[in-house]
Amino acid sequence: MGKFDQIKMLELVKVEDPDSDGCLTLIFQENKKLQVKVVDGNLVSEFV
Repeated sequence: MGKFDQIKMLELVKVEDPDSDGCLTLIFQENKKLQVKVVDGNLVSEFV
């Protein structure tokens, strides 16, 4: 789970509803943002 080390132990501050692309955005302390969406039936996540 090394991909998520940058948000380890950070508090979740806000969850934004899906945007026009269908992404769910999780906003953590230090303004770290993780977008989660479904692509071809699989969950895909990326930091923005």
